[in-house]
Amino acid sequence: MTMGLKDVYRLARDEWLPKEQLRRRNPGAYVTTRAIFRGDPTRVHLGAEVYVAGPTVLVCDDGGGLTGGRLSVGDRTYIGEFNNIRCAGASIVIGSDCLISQHITIVGSNHGVAAGRTIVSQPWSGDGVEIGDDVWIGSGCTILPGARIGDGAVVAAGSVVRGTVEPGAIVAGAPARQLRSREG
Repeated sequence: MTMGLKDVYRLARDEWLPKEQLRRRNPGAYVTTRAIFRGDPTRVHLGAEVYVAGPTVLVCDDGGGLTGGRLSVGDRTYIGEFNNIRCAGASIVIGSDCLISQHITIVGSNHGVAAGRTIVSQPWSGDGVEIGDDVWIGSGCTILPGARIGDGAVVAAGSVVRGTVEPGAIVAGAPARQLRSREG
């Protein structure tokens, strides 16, 4: 199957150009060629030595009536393969020296679910996500809008986080609950 000229133009406009602009605005970060970026690169800050593996998807835009979509990733943070990070009109802040494993979803907002209207037509709501410094998020986790994960926390593989995770806590489960602290 061959691509028509219009398809090549759309691919360049919607995928290649935004990702190249993202790279140029964040020269100290490394975004692999297989990573996918959609949205406004002026709303994204990737710190020094950030690594974004592909085919991770980064989406930083507005939607559903929300207009605060921003993504900030601190220095030396690793974002592994097959992740889905979507601001969707809300801010996502990931600190420095974090390990974001594989197959993780981080979303800043959700669709409304009120009766009497289709879900897709409802306004979105969301408080964004804040992940502190030195946080390890294990493979297969889902980080929901409103999550606040403190410095030094560990989120075990397969966990679902909504709400606050205390600094230094080790949490697991769906919903995630504290098992112990890194201090003891």
